[in-house]
Amino acid sequence: MIKNNKKLTEGPLVSIGVPVYNGDKYISECLDSIIAQTYQTWECVIIDNCSTDNTNAIVTSYMAKDQRIKLVKNKDFLDVMQNWNETYRNTSPEAVYFKIVPADDWLMPEYLSETVTLLENNAGVGICSSYRIDGSKVRGNGLDIYKGQIFNGKKIVTDELLLRIDVTGSGNTVIFRNSVLRELPIYPKIFSEVSLHVDTELAYDILSRSDFGFIFKVLSYTRRHNESITNSMVYRLNTSICFRDNQLIKHKNLIDDFKKHYRNHRVKYAILFAKRFLNRRKDWLKWHKTHLENKFTFAEVVGAIICNNLPGRRCHEQDDQK
Repeated sequence: MIKNNKKLTEGPLVSIGVPVYNGDKYISECLDSIIAQTYQTWECVIIDNCSTDNTNAIVTSYMAKDQRIKLVKNKDFLDVMQNWNETYRNTSPEAVYFKIVPADDWLMPEYLSETVTLLENNAGVGICSSYRIDGSKVRGNGLDIYKGQIFNGKKIVTDELLLRIDVTGSGNTVIFRNSVLRELPIYPKIFSEVSLHVDTELAYDILSRSDFGFIFKVLSYTRRHNESITNSMVYRLNTSICFRDNQLIKHKNLIDDFKKHYRNHRVKYAILFAKRFLNRRKDWLKWHKTHLENKFTFAEVVGAIICNNLPGRRCHEQDDQK
């Protein structure tokens, strides 16, 4: 472990990708946190997605001070996840580990030293996470510190899908082993370009083939913009319940007594679907009909309407936000 803020200048290369679009308000805070890392064997590749503000000038000033910081400018504007994949594509092939840091987030000084130490000492770990500050709350709960720092990846996927824990974090919380990323079916892309829950989906894909490492310390900060398009869609359209349905099916072979757990989830989802149908929420219904892989039958929706109107059988909508 790093003590007394000593700088560690030897070790495997960590490639840090910073995707940004019009990020002049926060990018200095982000880059300052990277430069302040107690582990110093890193490169930082910033992918500017056609910014029209002062982002380029700020990044250029940092490049003049630190040669490990590089800037790549997109010729054409890309969707958010396309830009994240472009960020990964521009990182060094020699990097042993890869970390994404959105331009409005930042890291605690010990982030890299803590996570790289764990990864170097545990070759079977493909992804490492920690507690995080998420807006104004500390998140990452559910694991027992007395059981150590290494956990079976498939068990983590199961427990998250069954809503027992919440530990895989946001995109800024985790760091990846590059050799495991290269095993992904969509490689050389690593991020899905259609999902609104891309960070969780990537974590599950990695954990289905490797172990999970967890640092029981707060090591990162994730900024929440409630007005952002992604966040507004997640909450307005209840996209999490659809994502969970798809992932339960995808990873059903990992879950004991899958049919019972899936049936309970499906009833809650069907009730919410029926409510939106009765309220004529066409935008909500259209999104779920498009993205839900196991489509609802007419019998499921009718059964949900009947179930929801029976005393003691109501499903509270807040459950669907988990």
